Amino acid sequence: MNNIFLLASESDPVAIAVESLIAKSSPIRRIASVDLKDSQFGDNDILILGDGMPDTFNANELPESGLIQFLGCRPSKELLDRAENSSAIVVGISPSIAPRVANRVIGFTGPLSVKPVADWGVFGLGEVGTEVVKKVTANRSVATIAELRTPRSGLLTELGVRRQSLDLLVSGADIVSVHVHAGPTAAPLLTERELGLMKPSAVLINTSSDSVVDESAIVAALSSGTIAGYATDCPGEQVLAADESLTVSGKLIVTTNSLTNQIGAAQQIAKYVVANITAFSTGDTVQGKLEVIGFPTIGDPSFWSSKMSPRQD
Repeated sequence: MNNIFLLASESDPVAIAVESLIAKSSPIRRIASVDLKDSQFGDNDILILGDGMPDTFNANELPESGLIQFLGCRPSKELLDRAENSSAIVVGISPSIAPRVANRVIGFTGPLSVKPVADWGVFGLGEVGTEVVKKVTANRSVATIAELRTPRSGLLTELGVRRQSLDLLVSGADIVSVHVHAGPTAAPLLTERELGLMKPSAVLINTSSDSVVDESAIVAALSSGTIAGYATDCPGEQVLAADESLTVSGKLIVTTNSLTNQIGAAQQIAKYVVANITAFSTGDTVQGKLEVIGFPTIGDPSFWSSKMSPRQD
């Protein structure tokens, strides 16, 4: 029998929806961060981890086995490290919210005054990046992708896209959209150098993490006209503190409204989580597994792109 534990704040709407749905068929126990160290998790046990955990939370005390289902949009570097360095299966909610993220990305293009049919450069071809590509190409736009991992056989043909290095992608796109996890290969991914390769008329969209871009370089690029616009739903301190004139001019678009707060999102995610728990319990494949992306090897087209080893200046 699977023991199901929930570690989340009392006010987390997604955790509340998940707890309510699971409780209809299985026992679920709420625990606190202080309980992690002394808890004995078995190979068949399940920990559901809410977003926005307090500073007392220690990812190193997460279970070494079983299933860890994260309920937030952006897993921390510590959680990704746990996924890499333990036997636990760590999964996120990307398959559930990918269409919502893609809709937000497309929605940013309106305030940024981007032409309807444009050349898109999409970095990251996971669940979200794939959904973005599908939506933009359905609108007759052209998309190219940059990806550290080798895409599964046939995926690029199915999507009708070409793969390029990051340098070629940013230099040729009208819109650059970033969909990667925070981590060593993206800390940051886009710096002053990469922004300098972009067209002056191009815009950058970031729904990943403030750590994957150099925010000070972005603010400077907007001010100097190096790029035409930047839109994000994960702003860091430097973007939030940027001169108000950038927002007034429409060059800087920022929203802090979490996608998980959208109408129906919590219930949708809860159904996805229950499906994952059922799959794990029956030995089937769970969805949304978090994978740490390492450096590409020689022969991979991404090997020569910027911010990877070796970097080309």
